[in-house]
Amino acid sequence: MKFLVCGIGSIGLRHLRNLKLLGYEDIIVYSTGKSVMLGIKEELEGLKIFNSLEEALKQKPDVCMIANPTSLHIETAIKAAKYGSHLYIEKPLSDTLDDLDLLKNIVDEKRLITFITYQFRYNPHIIKLKEIFESPQEKYGKPLYATTEWSEYLPDWHPWEDYKQGYSARKDLGGGVLLTQIHPLNYLSYIFGDIVDVKINKIATKALDIEVDDIADLLINFKNGMSGHIHIDFLQKPRVHTMKIVTSKGRFEWDYHKNSLEFIDMNNHIELFENEGFERNDMFIDMLKDFINCVELNKSTRFNLDEAIKELKLVQNY
Repeated sequence: MKFLVCGIGSIGLRHLRNLKLLGYEDIIVYSTGKSVMLGIKEELEGLKIFNSLEEALKQKPDVCMIANPTSLHIETAIKAAKYGSHLYIEKPLSDTLDDLDLLKNIVDEKRLITFITYQFRYNPHIIKLKEIFESPQEKYGKPLYATTEWSEYLPDWHPWEDYKQGYSARKDLGGGVLLTQIHPLNYLSYIFGDIVDVKINKIATKALDIEVDDIADLLINFKNGMSGHIHIDFLQKPRVHTMKIVTSKGRFEWDYHKNSLEFIDMNNHIELFENEGFERNDMFIDMLKDFINCVELNKSTRFNLDEAIKELKLVQNY
């Protein structure tokens, strides 16, 4: 299987490293040469690098991994799909609804496998919660509402670059906290099913001297009758990534950074769910392995283009 990696920023480089870890060697790279990642020359040593996407696609890669800025995702995906490449697209799918139908038509016509990369669907604690609520158990009760918070100080993300120049901070590249940190919306729908309505309040405080939204709050209605709330921001330090799920029998508390999940019942008894040995890159490795398996077996992925379009319309039409 031949892979084309488009974009060698931090996430593109992670995908490249993980391909190598899994033993794949037939890898080519499309790069504009603008990456400021440290040690990039050493990482790319021995690989064929193209500064033209068309020339790279003429090499007929089986898979195109799209890890360039959000505003370029659809344009790149359409070109790759026309060449018949399966698509592994970094989240979010796009920053607009433009040309989504065109991409979908090409993907459907050529019967391509698509995946938008939401690694938290491969977090063992998230998987456990999905299992619990897919098969209602008397022990944990009926879920009533869920609330999540994900706050990280943007200047700390990539210390090697000026954070104001990164895609997350630039409107022209599809940045802003709502799209950059869309993960909680995705893993909540993974756990609890379809979302029927989202109300969004987003603000550009300019506290970091950037023009994009740096705070967003989402109020969610699920098809199953639950409600949910998400808070995300670029401003808080130290970082926070937590979730609370209240049920008719108690509550679940999850802390991603502490790698902890527990259920506290009405009598204050605590049940711990282990996740021993977990490392962040495990999610990315499992995600990549799953995608490759889906390509080999010609089956739908855990989050495909159709689902991503539906999700994007939720947050773009609020």
